[in-house]
Formats: sequence, structure tokens, C-alpha cells
Amino acid sequence: MAEQDQKKAKGHRILRTSILLLNMIAAIILLIVQIIPRFSPKSFWFFEPIAYTYPFFLIINIGFIIYWAISRNKFAFISLFIIILGYDKLELFYRPSFLVFEEPVAANSIKVMSYNVRLFDLYNWSGNKKTRSKIFDLLSKETPDITCFQEYFHSEKPDYSNNDTLNVILRSPYRQVEYGLTLYKDFHWGMATYSKYPIINKGVIFFKEGSTNFGIFCDVLYKGDTIRVYNVHLQSNHFKKKDYEFISNPDSGSKEDMVNGAMSIIKHIKKGVIKRTEQVDELRAHIETCKYPVLICGDFNDPPYSYAYNTISHDLKDCYTEKGKGFGISYNGTFLPYRIDYILHSSYFECLKYSMVRKKFSDHYPVVVTLKTKHKE
Repeated sequence: MAEQDQKKAKGHRILRTSILLLNMIAAIILLIVQIIPRFSPKSFWFFEPIAYTYPFFLIINIGFIIYWAISRNKFAFISLFIIILGYDKLELFYRPSFLVFEEPVAANSIKVMSYNVRLFDLYNWSGNKKTRSKIFDLLSKETPDITCFQEYFHSEKPDYSNNDTLNVILRSPYRQVEYGLTLYKDFHWGMATYSKYPIINKGVIFFKEGSTNFGIFCDVLYKGDTIRVYNVHLQSNHFKKKDYEFISNPDSGSKEDMVNGAMSIIKHIKKGVIKRTEQVDELRAHIETCKYPVLICGDFNDPPYSYAYNTISHDLKDCYTEKGKGFGISYNGTFLPYRIDYILHSSYFECLKYSMVRKKFSDHYPVVVTLKTKHKE
């Protein structure tokens, strides 16, 4: 009987040691994942996708904390300490509702929307021919003071004409529309910013002919103050149809198909990471030269635990971390559910309200915020 007890105690020690070892590994990986976004992935691009695993390793470490806490063991502090070290990442991942207190709209407030409209469902991805009109209905209901569109589309043909229609729907007489790609002479793909306040200056950054991933900026005159609005759509991974099919069902083909599928995914991710890094560095340099309060809206194609977000958000505030609730997932496509759509701002603004309109008219949800300015009447 004593021998059985000894074997049982030994087995328990081995199990506990194994769990502790796994805990240490998970904690170290989480620490690395929290640090990675601080470094440029230009030379070591493969580190960047590792940062995307933050939610996964966060949940694993929370699991270890719960396990050790139930066991009343001090080892619970291992993961707890690492999570506390990366608290700034934790609030980018999830915000409990009880922490959020929306404030009443002030007289000196501006309502802003950022929306990747996926070409207003030009190719009927949604399977509903009324999606474009539903997007317009949504915009008519929200009527933001400033609206930033990514994956914007316009054509001179009546059935696809969006420019003048949106001026009326949004009640915004001022706009900046820039095209990166034009086909058949009158089909235009690009970016657009609509404003109820005068646009007195505008420009384009990291523009490449034939691409719809670039940035635009305009200076908006608000009650005598000038505000610079950046509207950006950072490089996407440009996965092809076969890539999405592989992601949805990676083991559906032969071993060769699996290898080719994985290599294609890696190739696209590498290209996307390197290109986004170049764009982000250029955007950050442009922001540094701006003498006005800035407002940055856009689809970054990267989660908050990325170099892109870490670089752009430096010295700026994220509306989600001010007034957001829950997980804040803005992408509803077939890839991983992440928050990749943002509205950031300088200290001239204070966020009063934050929301996402959970309507699947695009593969992105529109982000809508109300900001109070420090403008003095």
C-alpha cells in the first residue's frame, strides 16, 4: 500500500512538473509576442505573424492561472506577472462593458465613421443585390460629420455612380476622392473622405499606380481650427480564392496540395508584412511633420498587436481603448476575426462614444465614434 502511495505521489509530481514546464513555455512565448510589435519586421518579417498569436497565448496563460489558483499554488503568479507586464496589449484585446461610461454629446463634438465598404458590394459578394442600397441607408441613418471610406468605388455609369449620391446621403458638400486603379475608362477604385466642413488642403501618401492600398489626407476647417484627417488602407495580404479555400479546409487535398497551399499563404503574408512596414514608416514620418491635430481612420490590415498599429498609434489615442466594449472585432470575413479597422486621434480630441455597426454589408464593420474637441467657442 505504501509503495502504491509512493508511485501515486511520484506520478503527481511528474504531472505537476510537466504542467509547470508547459506554463513556463507559454509564459515566455507570451512575453515574446508582447515585445515583437516594438521592432520593425523589415529584416525579420517572420516574427510579425507570431505577434498575431497574442489572443491564443493570452487565453492559454489565463488557463494556467485558473489551474494554479484552484490548486492554491503560487505558480499562478508566473502567467499573471507576464500578463500584467503586457497590460497595454490586454486592453487592446478586450474591454469589459463595466469599464465604459459613455458621455453626453457636447456642442463642440464631431461624429466620425471609418468604413471599408468593399466596393459597395460591386461583385455581389453578399449574394444580395440590395446590399449597396442598404449601405446607403446605413450611411443616411448615421450621417457622420466626417466619413472615411476604404475600398471605395465610383463609375460614371448611373447604376454605379457614388460620388454625388454620397454627397447627398451624407449631407457632406466637401469630399476628397482619389483613385489608385481605373479600368474601362470609367470604373474607378480608390479611397474617399467626405466632410460636412470645408476641406482646405489635401494630398496622397505611399501612392502606387494600380494599387488600392494607399493613404490620403485632407485638412478640414472646423470652426476656425484646422484638423488633419488621414484615411489609410494599408497593404492587404491579397489572398487568392484558392488561398481562402485552403484556409477554410487545409487538409482537403494531397500532401503536395497542403505544402503548396501553406507556401502560398506564407508568400502572401511575407509580401504584405514588408509592404505594410514600408507604408507605416512613411505614414508615421508624414504625421510627425503635421502641425495640426490629427485624426487617423482606416483599415490597417493588421491587429492591434502588430508593428503597424504600434508605430501609427505612438503618442495617439485609440477610440476603442477609450470607449470600446467587448472584443472589438471589426473584420467579419473568412480569415481570422481581428480588429483591423481603427480611429486614432491626437490629444486635441476626446472620445465620447465608440461603436461598430454590426451589419454584414461588407467584410468589415463600420467604426463610428463621437469626439469632443478642445475648440473654444
